[in-house]
Amino acid sequence: MSNPRSSFHETVVSITNKDEIILSTDKFPFRTTLSLSPLVSYWENKADTDPSCNISRVQELADLLRKTPALLEPVEDTALIEEHISTIDILMEDIFPSALWENDLRATVLPFHFESFYATPRLEELQLLGGGNYTEKLNLDLKTLLFRLTLSAYAIILEKFYKANFEVEQPFIFVIKDKFTQLERHYKLSIDLKFMDVKATGELKNLKPQEINFLINRYNNLDLWMKWLPPQNFEFTGFAIYDFTDVTMEETISSLRYDLLEQNAVTAEGSIRNLQQKLRVLFGLPGIKFGLASCPAMQEFDTTYARKIWNGLVLTQNCDLKLDDLRGSIYEPVIKSGHTIIVEDLKLFTNPTLIEKKLQEDGNRNLIIAPLQYEGQIIGLLEVASPIPGELNALSMIRLKEVLPLFALAMHRGLEELRSSIQNVIKEKYTAIHPVVEWRFTQAAINFLDRRERNATAEIEPIVFRDIYPLYGVSDVRNSASERNKAIQGDLLDQLVLAKEVLLSAKDNLPLPILDELTFKIDKFSHDIMSELGSDDEAQVLEFLRSEVEALFNYFLKTDPQTVATIKRYKDAITNPHHVVYNKRRAYEESLYLINETISSFLDREEEKAQEIFPHYFEKYKTDGLEYNIYIGSSLLNSGNFEKIYLKNMRLWQLMLTCEIARRIQNLRATLKLPLEIAQLILVHSDPISIRFRLDEKKFDVEGASNIRYEIIKKRLDKATVRDTEERLTQPGKIAIVYTQHKEATEYMRYIEFLQSEGYIEKDVELLEVDEMQGVQGLKAIRVSVSFKEQLRHDIDSGDELLAIAQNASLN
Repeated sequence: MSNPRSSFHETVVSITNKDEIILSTDKFPFRTTLSLSPLVSYWENKADTDPSCNISRVQELADLLRKTPALLEPVEDTALIEEHISTIDILMEDIFPSALWENDLRATVLPFHFESFYATPRLEELQLLGGGNYTEKLNLDLKTLLFRLTLSAYAIILEKFYKANFEVEQPFIFVIKDKFTQLERHYKLSIDLKFMDVKATGELKNLKPQEINFLINRYNNLDLWMKWLPPQNFEFTGFAIYDFTDVTMEETISSLRYDLLEQNAVTAEGSIRNLQQKLRVLFGLPGIKFGLASCPAMQEFDTTYARKIWNGLVLTQNCDLKLDDLRGSIYEPVIKSGHTIIVEDLKLFTNPTLIEKKLQEDGNRNLIIAPLQYEGQIIGLLEVASPIPGELNALSMIRLKEVLPLFALAMHRGLEELRSSIQNVIKEKYTAIHPVVEWRFTQAAINFLDRRERNATAEIEPIVFRDIYPLYGVSDVRNSASERNKAIQGDLLDQLVLAKEVLLSAKDNLPLPILDELTFKIDKFSHDIMSELGSDDEAQVLEFLRSEVEALFNYFLKTDPQTVATIKRYKDAITNPHHVVYNKRRAYEESLYLINETISSFLDREEEKAQEIFPHYFEKYKTDGLEYNIYIGSSLLNSGNFEKIYLKNMRLWQLMLTCEIARRIQNLRATLKLPLEIAQLILVHSDPISIRFRLDEKKFDVEGASNIRYEIIKKRLDKATVRDTEERLTQPGKIAIVYTQHKEATEYMRYIEFLQSEGYIEKDVELLEVDEMQGVQGLKAIRVSVSFKEQLRHDIDSGDELLAIAQNASLN
């Protein structure tokens, strides 16, 4: 046979069971003949070409063959082989070296068949060949097996007669059960065809390279091949050498990789049993058990969320273990530090924890616990246990390390899928959630998913946080409504003036009385707007201008050239998305936007740093200015740790923050088109409250009748006045601190004294009573003036000083 690597054309084809194959035959279509002639020719050639060859041994072989000429003919019955086995032994010496005879898995077979006529003892013991159940051993249906054999035969024909290398790459993998462990073993078949030849027994069709390519590109349609190259025109003679290699480990790892890349690889029902069986094959130990569990953060350990992917030996979804049970156990160093633990015998533990006791109760003596790490983080653990002490050891880790990254990847995907389903519930049922309370929404989403698996009509549970302390603040643009009305008045008056100029320029050449009436109407609108802007005045003016003045522009342009300039000025003034004069309103909106953005960005930056001191819930609302709520307390946190010192620190920080907002807006006013001012207020409430997340409104609200008063006060304060006066409580450049209890005033006077020494607040302090409002009585206030001096004792730019000063002051 020629060397296939010297061919001018090479194509490699990989065949899978999913390929659509076309082969309309139920048996191998080529004639095959068993012949030892190629082997005899090998020995004769060796005697002539190999100087080291034992000539006398070859001579002995020749004498034997002269006595058994039947061996030189095609062998129709393998009984002939058995009859002359001593001669066959000599012929096979180079194929089956005596030093490897006992351990090799090697056989000689009829080409493209699976019945051996000469094999090593170990191969015969395994019974890889023979028995006729090849499709079962190869996990292939008969059609696919015949297709692959036929395609391989055609590859040899193309190489031999057309110098075209068409290589079929996929090997045959035999799977049998070990007779001792009953676990699957995988053996890869390698085929050596040096003692096989193919002969043309009929007309050999002349194929051009283009036609060969045409066939190769249609490799799955073997009926077409059989039409162009009929099988009856070829005969395969000689024998093939089959070599088997144990690839159980490689095949098992490949199969594990395939399984673990599937969706729900570590969460689907039955997947753990399947993975356990493959690990048994990998280790060759039929009695081992396998466990897999996600490794949550310690503060999440006792939540349902943490146990969603718990299929461990003791860490199961329904187990009653707590975080404290892991302390001092063999699991602690795995979860905390990422160490791999190998336990030779659990019974040797003198002081077993609850964990070790549970493992022993389930028959586990020998154990390996390995961490699953993804991108440097421990996300889970893998367990392998045996009832036999010492069966799993340090050498077992060599194989385990091969698959740990696969399990880590599958665990990561499982956790990501779980997080995705949780986030979908949160987005559907709730809204964007503050990170501090996300744990509680996650827990609710997990519980909902669990209940929905059992009951399709399950409802989401309520989210309530109890015994938390509120802080409320507002930075309101002073007289924003009147400033907005002034801007509207100014723009409307400017537009009416421009319209009047158009009418006056038209009157010179068009003495129409109706123009006088329109001018009178414009004057009347102007007078009314200057006096007072009614709720529908803007709509009436714009409707009048568009329907009765602007509608005349085209007529004026056609008949009176003098109106061109005034009409152009009018149109230029309303060239904007609103199609009205919008100068003063733009100045107002831009100024308001800059104030809001300055406050909002500064507040966001400082609040983010405050989270590092102590986590808390924060929400803000932009209006004509900005208002915000802060909630702080133990129930907001998964850990539940809270001390009153953090509330004091937050109150002082809020007061300092309010001073700094006032200073920043004061400095900003010089750059504003409309120098708006802000007035600020802080509401103090010392009694803890409860808040509930409202699913309909997608936000938190206070819960309980006793807490509603707090919400009512917040809504009324923007109109609050000082008792027995018409003076607004909130004033530009000042901060009003509203309270109800004497102890609150005492606390804040302490903060004020401190901030006066720091240069935030002026020396004057007003103690005021607030006028009664609907549903609100008994409010008092402290009003202080913010210092606008250029330099504070602690100049604040980045905001880091706010946290440091507040924390130090609240501790003193």
